[in-house]
Amino acid sequence: MLQSLSSLQDVPKIYAWFTEMRAQQPVWLDPESGCWHVFRYDDVLRVSTDYKLFSSERPPALARPPFRNRLSTTPSLIAMDPPQHRQYRNLVSAAFTPRALEPLGERIHAIVQDLLRRVLPNGQMDIVADLAYPFPTTVIAELLGVPATDRPMFKRWADTLFAQQVSDAEIFNNTDATQLPGFEEAHRVTEEMADYFTTMLNIRSQHPREDMMSQLLAAEIAGEKLSLDQVISFCILLLLAGHVTTTTLLGQAIRCFDEHPESMQRLRTHPELMPGAIEEVLRYASPVWRMIRVATEEVVIGGVSLPPGAIVFAWLASANRDEAQFSAPETFDITRAPNRHVAFGHGIHFCVGAPLARLETAIALPMMLEQLPLLRCDRSMPLELLGSRTLFSFKSLPVTFKPQKILQKSAHKQ
Repeated sequence: MLQSLSSLQDVPKIYAWFTEMRAQQPVWLDPESGCWHVFRYDDVLRVSTDYKLFSSERPPALARPPFRNRLSTTPSLIAMDPPQHRQYRNLVSAAFTPRALEPLGERIHAIVQDLLRRVLPNGQMDIVADLAYPFPTTVIAELLGVPATDRPMFKRWADTLFAQQVSDAEIFNNTDATQLPGFEEAHRVTEEMADYFTTMLNIRSQHPREDMMSQLLAAEIAGEKLSLDQVISFCILLLLAGHVTTTTLLGQAIRCFDEHPESMQRLRTHPELMPGAIEEVLRYASPVWRMIRVATEEVVIGGVSLPPGAIVFAWLASANRDEAQFSAPETFDITRAPNRHVAFGHGIHFCVGAPLARLETAIALPMMLEQLPLLRCDRSMPLELLGSRTLFSFKSLPVTFKPQKILQKSAHKQ
């Protein structure tokens, strides 16, 4: 049950597989790939938290020559361990605290409103193409300082890199990775992103602005400025991670509300329940399926001994459905409390952009429910997923609603 999912109809199968594995093989060695998988909440929490035993550094199989590119020797924030991780994370974490993001609320509201105005008279829209993608991409593009008009290019990059169709066995056992489906395209996209940000950063080095690219160029660690490739790596991570979570979360929220119309109606009449509803979407339809770690030494987890160098996949989506942690985990309950899900990870690698994703979603969803009456998913065609082994995201999510008249033109421009 490790293949990429392409249709929403396939999703119940993977949740059934999670239930089976938690009960029968909570720590499982996949004989085809040689990778280990953990499914229970406590084990996923341990793998994601104990960085001394479970390293975030790039697995050796992914560091071999076919996977190398211009940035492969440049450390990425998500593939670092302390103390280096702490130093690099501090460069951007302050910009993503709830307090720092609070002034963005008005701008976020304006972006969402402009996008909604374009579809209100139509009575139909694609949640992904018309709102869930362009909205957070515009926000993170403005924070970074890149043109929001380049959004189509950003989407192509993200779709290429996240829609991984090959199996774990192909990735970790294939000696000629250049023959893997999509390898050349992913390699080309990585080089294209590096070239794009090189151009942007060269402009900033001559003419600094009030944006994150300029701040990263000026940043120092231990008295030394970051190299150009280090700044490029940061920018790519922020651009991609800065929108995919919100894009995925918004799509899954609308899907969950559609499947549970009583919850949608309750949120219309009691919008104060929205923060809890967002947390339940994160748990029930975790945007990120799994994360990867490498055992630094022999370690026992769940009563099973893993060898040094073992590649471990921790299934966040399974942990968030663990019966030992959540009562009635298969029930979508917008008032669930407590709700200690791990959708954003845990420990030092807790998603740095989580406050931004929560803020964006908390503003966008109430606006959508208020302005799109009779909102329903259009299921005349199967709902296609991105086909990713990492993200639970829709390629498109067509919806219908009661057409609305536009009373006045928005004064805001994108």
